[in-house]
Amino acid sequence: MADFSPRNKFRLKAWPILFSLLAVVILVFGLHYYHLSEDGIDLVCTGSSYGEDASDDLDLTLTLETKAKLVTLNYQFYRKDSPLGKITFRGVLDTLDVANLTYRFLIDAGEFQLSFGQNAIPPHMSSIIDSAKWALEHSKIANLDLQIIEMNNAEGYAVIQFNPGNGIWICELD
Repeated sequence: MADFSPRNKFRLKAWPILFSLLAVVILVFGLHYYHLSEDGIDLVCTGSSYGEDASDDLDLTLTLETKAKLVTLNYQFYRKDSPLGKITFRGVLDTLDVANLTYRFLIDAGEFQLSFGQNAIPPHMSSIIDSAKWALEHSKIANLDLQIIEMNNAEGYAVIQFNPGNGIWICELD
């Protein structure tokens, strides 16, 4: 038997309103995603990597650029301003989770170069390179999520974090 109490009538009228609000939110997020992916992302980030031995500590620079859906990440690592090597990853922008400000990249290519005169790198950097190499060789595509923790356009910086990996990067906005 149908219940025609006032509570039930309100619930029936609320659904069209909720559906309309949901449609507007999806439209706004869709336009926001389109705008972000068209503009691209240009970040220049700095960080440090610490090994078990202080002589293994490195300074790092990461540049991240997207054009349309293509993404390029360049990691350069230094010891006392002397370049040791460079890692470049290429792929595509897969998705943007607006609620968490997280971009998902699908990385499908990578290359590693040692600087002239270098024949070895610290073990902790070697393990990062080996794990990335293994992922690309075995699955052909590696997922990489970039979460924007904080962004301040007026000050020209962003704080980001990659997953996998839990390093925090401070980046300049270009």
